Amino acid sequence: MKKTLYIISIFATLILISCSTDQPVESVVEQTTETNLVKLTPAQMQNANIETGKPERRNISATLQVNGVMEAPPQNIVSVSVPLGGYLKRIELMPGMHLKKGQLMAELEDQAFIELQQDYLTAKARLAYLEDEFARQRDLNQSKATSDKVYQQTLSE
Repeated sequence: MKKTLYIISIFATLILISCSTDQPVESVVEQTTETNLVKLTPAQMQNANIETGKPERRNISATLQVNGVMEAPPQNIVSVSVPLGGYLKRIELMPGMHLKKGQLMAELEDQAFIELQQDYLTAKARLAYLEDEFARQRDLNQSKATSDKVYQQTLSE
């Protein structure tokens, strides 16, 4: 009985102590700071002789050299790639210029382009020869002057 009375008195004391102390509740407020933002006090603006005003058009007699980066929105960015390699020999456009349909963008130079053109011309000449040969073999096969084997071989070529 003494033990239960002792335990109850301890709990009562703890409850009274916890209720009686007024401790301020600290609220945690997260402040976001921008690292790129510069603010000047009025004294700093006066010392630096900085004046603000509305924008207006003026002719500038001197050249202004400024640094900065300008980014275009994603819908205005276009990527151009070339299926073959090569060296950029000449370019007609500057970044930001508008391009019209059919306008020359750049001129590439590479040995692979020349080889590709030679292969195309060779295949084109061979095609003309094979078309004539096919017509000749078809006429000969219709009159049974040659075998079907020669005609089928010409057809496959």
